[in-house]
Amino acid sequence: MKEITARLWENKMYGTTYGKGQYRKAIYNGTLELNDPYAKYLLDFEEIADWFHFTKAPLHQQMAKNLDNIPENESGVFMTWLYRYEQGIKTAIGGYAALDLNKNRILIQVDDQDLQISEHWELPVRNCIARIPGKPTPALIATTLSELNSPQKPATNGGFIGRNKQLLEGLLNSV
Repeated sequence: MKEITARLWENKMYGTTYGKGQYRKAIYNGTLELNDPYAKYLLDFEEIADWFHFTKAPLHQQMAKNLDNIPENESGVFMTWLYRYEQGIKTAIGGYAALDLNKNRILIQVDDQDLQISEHWELPVRNCIARIPGKPTPALIATTLSELNSPQKPATNGGFIGRNKQLLEGLLNSV
């Protein structure tokens, strides 16, 4: 399994407008970083219905069309499509992530054909404490790196239940 780190910041612009009738819907913004090969991905976690209905990239639109049912909002669960970020350019890839704050878990699926990465992770999410005043610190972090993993084993049953769990499984099969 490849090493991965997800850093999430609370979106302080959430709910504000950026144009007539256009609202910022991402509750958390963040990054995913893989080490070998190095890759960085951008995250914008939104409520499930917004994530599904407002896809921007044609690849993500096609993935959404392949779902059997329309996903519904679930309290405390947020979704994002993945975009690779290289030299200031965002490229849509065939992946997504789901954040479940009820169980403090993140589910990540990266299918990046250009870098030949097709991996899946389910990781515990932890709160971050700002140790250096004035230095930007993420609100949440999840990683496979051993120095950040706690000695407690998180629940392995996951927090994605019912219809939305079936939809996530459908996304895995559609890529």
